[in-house]
Amino acid sequence: MDLFFVLSGFLITAILLKTRKSEDYFLNFYARRTLRIFPVYYLTLVVLFLVVPVLLQTPILGPFVSHYFGKVIRDLPDLIQNQSWLWLYGTNLKVATEGERWGVVNHFWSLAVEEHFYLIWPLVVWFVSSRGQLIRICLVCILSAPLLRGLLMLAGFDSVVPYVLTPCRVDSLAIGALVSILITDSYALKVWTRRSRVLALGALTGLIILIAVYERFDRDDLWTTIGGYSLLAIFSAWLVLEAAQVHKGLGYRFMTNPVLTSLGRYSYGLYVTHMFFVPAYDKVFGRDLLIRWTGSYNAAILIYLVLAIACSWGIAWISYHAVEKHFLKLKMFFDYQRSPVPVSRPVSEKPSSTGPLYPNAVAISPRQAMRQAA
Repeated sequence: MDLFFVLSGFLITAILLKTRKSEDYFLNFYARRTLRIFPVYYLTLVVLFLVVPVLLQTPILGPFVSHYFGKVIRDLPDLIQNQSWLWLYGTNLKVATEGERWGVVNHFWSLAVEEHFYLIWPLVVWFVSSRGQLIRICLVCILSAPLLRGLLMLAGFDSVVPYVLTPCRVDSLAIGALVSILITDSYALKVWTRRSRVLALGALTGLIILIAVYERFDRDDLWTTIGGYSLLAIFSAWLVLEAAQVHKGLGYRFMTNPVLTSLGRYSYGLYVTHMFFVPAYDKVFGRDLLIRWTGSYNAAILIYLVLAIACSWGIAWISYHAVEKHFLKLKMFFDYQRSPVPVSRPVSEKPSSTGPLYPNAVAISPRQAMRQAA
């Protein structure tokens, strides 16, 4: 999850910085985010709250839906009673309030965090007048989020609270935003390319130590909660930085391979829908059934994962081609009017930290991912 937060912070900040002086800055950004996020999400809620209850009343489809989607049906009364949290992107607040997972819609907590970020961050970029100020805001977020997580844990809150609340997860988003800001300057890009590898190695070492000490990456552990998520974000930022550079290093090849490129296209539909179909997977090719067929627990788990991923990917493919891409075409009506790209400053010249935002832009790769995110 931290990788996606970092990537979101990186891409959204790059878009906002490029379009900050464009006409209809807010209208274009929020309209394009709406076209990307709302259709599949709200269609899912409509099916869940309006279509499924009707299907359950039919003599033919009712037993079918109850059999193959039993867990969803069992969760449905509670979901209907508390559905306002879902319609208003407050799933993370609901989870934090209850201090426990929220059934088949629990994964929507991270979408709520993203939506809160989309709501606030364009305002921050718009009102902040210099690159240095925006960097300082990112650093404050990066340092304050783990501190807040630790304070909540020490105050006796359940570990799910610092895990899902937006202020507690802004460090990952801010780390991605910081990378996006730094690579807009050729000098900073050269300096931080070297430092990022050291930071990534340190973050990876810290994660290994955490896992070795606690035998697993335990969300209930204080140090995992305070520093573990930030370490994951730092390592993820290195992958994003490598992928964003012109030279095709290890991180670039990893982040731009065909599998991840395809995942980038279908990831949102995959994210929204996958949990609702897990009960059906368990009925059709459940692990107990596969263990009886194969006689091996490990083989059964592997086959289950392959089949579940393939089915989820197929559903996401249908979601994209049946729904998402038709709304994405409407982005043409909210096209950014970019100003001319400024001439790059020589690499040897060190920029002022208080200079204007985006003083000398460099190419951000992969461009395809950037366009899709926009």
